[in-house]
Amino acid sequence: MFRTVLALIGLTAAMTIHAQEYRLLVGTYTENTSAEGVYLYSFDSKRADATPLSMAPSGNPSFVITNPGQTRVYCVNEFNDGRQGVSSFILDGNSLLGLNSVTMARGEDPCNLLFTGEAIISSNYTGGSVTAFSLADDGGIIGLSQNYAPTGGTAHMHCAVTSPDGKYVFVTNLGMDCIHRFDLEDGKKPLDDAELTWKNRKRTKFGPRHMVFSQDGKYAYLLCELGDKLVVFEYDNGELAPIQTLTAYKGKGHGSADIHISPDGRFLYTSHRLKEDGIAIFSINQATGKVKKAGYQPTGRHPRNFAITPDGNWLLCACRDDNRIEIYSIDKKTGTLTSSGKAIEVGAPVCVQIL
Repeated sequence: MFRTVLALIGLTAAMTIHAQEYRLLVGTYTENTSAEGVYLYSFDSKRADATPLSMAPSGNPSFVITNPGQTRVYCVNEFNDGRQGVSSFILDGNSLLGLNSVTMARGEDPCNLLFTGEAIISSNYTGGSVTAFSLADDGGIIGLSQNYAPTGGTAHMHCAVTSPDGKYVFVTNLGMDCIHRFDLEDGKKPLDDAELTWKNRKRTKFGPRHMVFSQDGKYAYLLCELGDKLVVFEYDNGELAPIQTLTAYKGKGHGSADIHISPDGRFLYTSHRLKEDGIAIFSINQATGKVKKAGYQPTGRHPRNFAITPDGNWLLCACRDDNRIEIYSIDKKTGTLTSSGKAIEVGAPVCVQIL
């Protein structure tokens, strides 16, 4: 049953916010939980209130994205028993309609998607591969067009991101402790000329998970799951040169998860789980790209993906094991977080995307 309960404990910090309405997409785990698929909400940024709009049934849609026109929603189906694949829905205003699914044999546990125009790219964790799916003119999924699996070790692909110049796709490989680079091609086969662009050479395993580029395109920030490390790179024409490595938090949970930069580009946030769950906060030196620790916000259990509203006022954190998305206000001067006392109650949330 699709129901949302907003827990109102009261705002702890007063803010002046311009009225702004967003839509939220939420991906979940549906196996042995109360979740049923992909959820769509409206979100009032003035009051930090969410209202349920629609739900599309889907199995373990643990990561969701839209196309740039926001007419299609794509999700992974994170299984490793033959049901793994990707699905698509039509986003018609406030409704999710029309299931379009494709399974894949060699891509167990898909966990991330990237839209490239005429294709979507799936990073597959247990499958240890990157898979491209071609798209029809209306955005529907046609079928598998490419599959790349590196050799020389046990690969666990975790996310794919496009370079700021639009020339490359970078894919993190937790299992082989490295980042792969592909030339990004137009069309239904977007992946070309795979190369190893960075590898952790230290004895301690880092486990690259998610990465994000700075707004000016000069720097990249990599969060590593197993070592709880944050690596800062200078970026130039396809090359990643590390300039800073630090421990992102002291919990030693070895479960670091997601990473985002505030809309004004001044602060970096990372989520951490399994021990001392929470969000680490960093200030970004605008001249050098390097970061400095600015705080740590404890959260509910098992924080995974999180999102920041485009107005920079709120951070929404998916706490899987508490079955809720917690809402935090952001101090734009310091980057620190304050609990709003509000949450979106939904079964096993693991991904939040703001439209």
